[in-house]
Amino acid sequence: LATLSLDSCREELRNCLWDLRNLTLEERTVDEAIRKTLQQHLGNIDLAVRFNVPREAFSDNMIHTVLRIIRELVINSVRHGKATDIKVAGSLDGNRLLFSVRDNGCGFDPHAVPGMEEGHFGLQGIRDRIDLFNGEMTIDSSPSSGTRTTIVLELPNDTESDTP
Repeated sequence: LATLSLDSCREELRNCLWDLRNLTLEERTVDEAIRKTLQQHLGNIDLAVRFNVPREAFSDNMIHTVLRIIRELVINSVRHGKATDIKVAGSLDGNRLLFSVRDNGCGFDPHAVPGMEEGHFGLQGIRDRIDLFNGEMTIDSSPSSGTRTTIVLELPNDTESDTP
């Protein structure tokens, strides 16, 4: 458990340092920011991105949160699901951002995933980020069927702050 926790912390620290050094938030479109965020984690994985949301719809804090969630989901797809094809899509529905990550990996039982007690912090980290925006996460998966994770986040209105 200690080794898993340390490995997870090391990976999170590596990602935080990468976030500090990159210019992803400066990308012109959300599609470009997603691709740039994921490129170091993909190898030979096929990636399709269709995020139909203008960059201007996001504060820096919100786009950073979205990119971190997508990165964690994609890393899980590659590492645990052995996916070879990943699709990321997003759109606006009024004051809600809807986005999903779908893969062709081995799938899993969402009700039986290892959690923090077993040294796995990824899904809990995603849930914590989603809570910052009064959001919801739905995971559709079963063994041998791939995984589709759907996220819904409330967009802060102009009078609200989206800083945690």
